[in-house]
Amino acid sequence: MSSANASRLSRAARPLALVLCVVTALLTAPARVPAACIPARQLFSVREAAKVPFRQPSDLALAGDRLLVLDDLNGRVALLDLQGRSVGAIALPEPGGASWLGLGFGGADQIFLSSSAAGRIVVLDLKGRQVRDFPVGGADGGSRPTGVLVSGGRCFVADTANDKVQVFTLDGRDQAAWGGLGEGPAQFRGPFRIAQDSLDRILVSDALNSRVLAFTPKGEPLAAIGEFGTTEGTLFRPAGIAVLEQDRLLVADNYFGSLQLFDQRGSYQGVLCGEGGRPLALENPTGVAARGRTIYVVEMGAGRVSAWEVGTR
Repeated sequence: MSSANASRLSRAARPLALVLCVVTALLTAPARVPAACIPARQLFSVREAAKVPFRQPSDLALAGDRLLVLDDLNGRVALLDLQGRSVGAIALPEPGGASWLGLGFGGADQIFLSSSAAGRIVVLDLKGRQVRDFPVGGADGGSRPTGVLVSGGRCFVADTANDKVQVFTLDGRDQAAWGGLGEGPAQFRGPFRIAQDSLDRILVSDALNSRVLAFTPKGEPLAAIGEFGTTEGTLFRPAGIAVLEQDRLLVADNYFGSLQLFDQRGSYQGVLCGEGGRPLALENPTGVAARGRTIYVVEMGAGRVSAWEVGTR
């Protein structure tokens, strides 16, 4: 072979050699650890209560030393202790047909449930007796209630169909409504869950605008937390939200299954990571609750409830 031909073959082989080197590097490189990884230690993970597997659990709330789990397709609120052990259940009215998507606890130890299909809030006591119910979109309906927050003698409801937060007294009288469709500082595209911090700010996950909005209890806009994206520190489809100690905001992404933390000012703090420093990737974490440094998560896609202790970086 002539030296010219050998030279041409050598030049032609260089791109292939470069590709092989890159592929080898990717295959042998250690897993990338996020720049802001916050360790989380799993405390328990359960897929059933009273020997009945969860079927599309959608939300959860803390009630003293109990965890209330809204188990939609089983038509019940499952009762767990804080170690994940089953301690009872409350049957729901219209089991399996009401599309139960939200649960709040408060008032006189009462459970407030949102029926998305019926457009109503149903209130039960802890023995499962129905106390009252009321429409979310007025007498004409046309609403799709999801998240529920019971606080300060009022019931705040995320109405996804009307892109609003509806506010009621605990006996169901209509008090106020905020929002409307849009991308402005007081508008929503799919409000989903509601929480409250120690400053009395009302926090609402705005799913299709990829953010969490903060309001005063009167509905005056205060801040927007997060922005659209698919990388660390951004939000894609925020769903469940909860407030940890020091008013840190936990945001669960329903699409990617990540759990990210933001401080009281809305600055990104990090993503929760499990063993090996890899970010948690849960299956449709539609509801979260928190007490201190412990978080409780319901995964609708996995039919699972888990608890995690959040560490520090």
